Amino acid sequence: MERVCVAIDGTASGEAAIDWAVQRSSHTEIEIAVTAVFDPLPSESVLAGNDYRALYATVLSDAVRRIEETAPGVRVEGTLRTGQPRAQLVAASSEADLLVIGTGRSEAGSYATLPIRIASTARCPVVVVPAPRVPSDDGVLVGLESTAQQPLVVDFAASEAQNSGRALTVAHCWSVPKLIAVAMFAHPGVWSRMQDLHARALAETLAHVRAGWPGLELHQRFREGPAALVLAEEAAGASLLVVGRHDRATVGDTLLGSTSHDLLLGMTCPIAVVPE
Repeated sequence: MERVCVAIDGTASGEAAIDWAVQRSSHTEIEIAVTAVFDPLPSESVLAGNDYRALYATVLSDAVRRIEETAPGVRVEGTLRTGQPRAQLVAASSEADLLVIGTGRSEAGSYATLPIRIASTARCPVVVVPAPRVPSDDGVLVGLESTAQQPLVVDFAASEAQNSGRALTVAHCWSVPKLIAVAMFAHPGVWSRMQDLHARALAETLAHVRAGWPGLELHQRFREGPAALVLAEEAAGASLLVVGRHDRATVGDTLLGSTSHDLLLGMTCPIAVVPE
């Protein structure tokens, strides 16, 4: 049975995450672990004692009750964590098969950055759900931009599509790096060779999906251009966009790829970030 951890904070973002997890329970056997993170400030301990912690505990118990009422056959548990939200949710991801977190738009029109920081270091796939959430019955889209195969990302997307009874679209984005583009003026064949290389990668991915999920309705998109822009256009109306996380080591951390980062800031549908 899949263990899904849902992060809540008492806002519409948390409600969007709960709704997504409940919908998932209708087609996938899961248990839901709801978690809220209480991050006390020094002033709170002086002025309010444990009142704020009690408020978080109430929000958590209300969320558990809501899931029990809307998904009566699903096992639900609640955990109140204390500490810095990012660290606590990354720790929670090590105990889950999937972490679901909501996010709302800022006044500047972009989505909050906490889910980006969590998705960059989580130990399991992370689904970020925009709030307000607009439910969709359209298919699942998996976005690829590398000639290297990404089986974990593709398998996650194919399983999501099959379990939910939806079609899967594999979108392969490609572009010529700037340094190579300069050389293209002297060697025009570079462009066609790059295109052929990416086309073969897409064909291999499609063959992988057909072999593993023979009954799945499968579509493809092969487009040249900036991956974040192309995938944002293709994902409009999708039920889920799946992208990979390319770990790039820094001092004590990893970086989320620029494409995933940009998509999460301007997301048009729920996005799953899958570690490769």
